[in-house]
Amino acid sequence: MITLAISSLKGGVGKTTCAINLAFSFAKRGWKTLLVDADPQGSVGLSLSPSAQTYIGLYEMLNANVPIEQAALKTKIETLKIIMAGKIPTGEISKWCASLQDGKLLQPFFRVATEAAYNIIILDTPSGLHGPTEGILRNVSHVLVPQQCEPLALRSLMLTVDFLNQLQTNDDSGCSLVGVVLTMSDQNVEETKQIVEEIKRILPPELVCSALLPRDPAIIHASMKGMPLGLLRGGAPPPIALIFDQLAAELESKLDLHKPEQSDEYVSLVV
Repeated sequence: MITLAISSLKGGVGKTTCAINLAFSFAKRGWKTLLVDADPQGSVGLSLSPSAQTYIGLYEMLNANVPIEQAALKTKIETLKIIMAGKIPTGEISKWCASLQDGKLLQPFFRVATEAAYNIIILDTPSGLHGPTEGILRNVSHVLVPQQCEPLALRSLMLTVDFLNQLQTNDDSGCSLVGVVLTMSDQNVEETKQIVEEIKRILPPELVCSALLPRDPAIIHASMKGMPLGLLRGGAPPPIALIFDQLAAELESKLDLHKPEQSDEYVSLVV
């Protein structure tokens, strides 16, 4: 089973957008997918449902032994389920975040999720590399880093890479960086092109995802509607939704996700 954290040192780079739409694309491609809102602010839930804070979720699983079958919400896609952040008391958020940092409290969740036979678990994490994010990175197999095409975000990228390298050095079972996906790009702005080229210069080519996520008002529209981009417009999604499909296909190879071989049976298009 693949466990993939969507993480970044900097906030506002598109982590939640990537988590939601990647999970949707993987599920649509036939993978049994679990999306987990591991951000105590409940970013995934707030993007998908106005009543998200009323749902039990990860907090109850770890704090009250609620079974995964009860916490995982069904979606319109049979292969996709979602675990919300849970009903974390406001006064307990700081304590809760600190309790997750060493990763030990999260270990039972990953054991249970593995037994549930998901192909891939995608976890949306809060910005920064401490608290819940550090605990998750100590448990997952892979991490994808959304990288905003702006100078400040570029300066934080190497800090993120250094942290992940240190985590692997200190813990043999630490996660590996599967890739950096460039977000909020605008190819009409010269500075954006320069940043893209700089990232490709400082990182190994195989770590820079080919899929490039542009600035797009459709992302805001989808969030307001409480749905992934692929469900907008009644099944005729905007072009950016197809970029997430491209990213999912690209990551399948990087994550070594392979479906069982099927015979090439001839099927005629014409009936």
